[in-house]
Amino acid sequence: MTGPGEPPPAPLPGAFVHTFLPGRVVFGAGALDQVASEVEALGVRRVLVIATSSARDAADVVEVQLNERFAGRIDGVAQHVPTAVADSARAKAHEVDADGIVAIGGGSAIGLAKAIALTSTSHGGEGLGVVAVPTTYAGSEMTPVWGETYGGRKTTGTDLRVLPRVVVYDPVLSQHLPMKVTAASVANAIAHCVEAVWTPRADPITETTAVEGLRALSSGLREVLAAPYDLDARGKLLYGACLAGSALATAGTGLHHKLCHLLGGTYNLPHAETHAAVLPQVVRINALAVPQAAARLTTALDTPSTDLTGGLFDLFQQAGTATSLQQLGMTAAQVDEAAAAFRPTENPVPVTEELVREILTRAWDGARP
Repeated sequence: MTGPGEPPPAPLPGAFVHTFLPGRVVFGAGALDQVASEVEALGVRRVLVIATSSARDAADVVEVQLNERFAGRIDGVAQHVPTAVADSARAKAHEVDADGIVAIGGGSAIGLAKAIALTSTSHGGEGLGVVAVPTTYAGSEMTPVWGETYGGRKTTGTDLRVLPRVVVYDPVLSQHLPMKVTAASVANAIAHCVEAVWTPRADPITETTAVEGLRALSSGLREVLAAPYDLDARGKLLYGACLAGSALATAGTGLHHKLCHLLGGTYNLPHAETHAAVLPQVVRINALAVPQAAARLTTALDTPSTDLTGGLFDLFQQAGTATSLQQLGMTAAQVDEAAAAFRPTENPVPVTEELVREILTRAWDGARP
């Protein structure tokens, strides 16, 4: 039996297969100062630095640290990794003879590093080593998942060549992240946790990781809402994002993420905010099919709502994140268009065009599930 407020125990595992991915995590305030030594330990000679515009100060620090290993820099990235941007970055990496990349920023910066790593090799014939320094809570740094957008269509895949070899988490870098960006990024990470319990590759280990990740993310978000610059709270969010990405890396993606990738790539909707609008509506459909996992997630979420669906919606609203696709610029006509274009995927509840239309319509309306 569990006491009040304690999560239901995980079910005793039957037969399952779980793959632990290789990688190294360096975590703590001031960890940015260790980037150069981590690069050296990887044996990288020439480093291409990629940074979002908001991470330029951190990139300046790393550039100095790298000294003679610094080979070049790309400032500014684009969400959903447009192919034109990826091709330009790949050409830059080849031009400077990079055998390693340091990516500083959110999912777009790390996504661009992955796009380079996917198709590039060093002159020694080995894959490019990626060191990720996340400044948001996207969790992409922990996954071998890549994505690229061309002609309004986003293609995603999984390849171990793009998995960062080292991830450096420094809470100081996200300490002043605006609340709007913080809340949306946390919603993205929460989606990783929730979907990791129902994908075809989900297992007891990914579920336990996802539950702990959600606990850290939800409590950390409330603490940041109360004290935006609290370093411990920011660290808790990074810890949760790390776990969320780890769970998704093994469990893979399902209905929710595939919907978000379709909407983002086709209609250029903001990636993180789209998760907040769509996730509660997908959970409304899937939670009843995974009751034990849903109960553990509900307890970890720790909201007044007694169900996971309403609790997620209320948390996102409390944080000021858009919970409506209409707010993000999607039209009613595009809801029908997207429902017709979506291809069925494996899911605890059979996916039909009618089901997708219902999910997207409710997400467009922003209706509380």
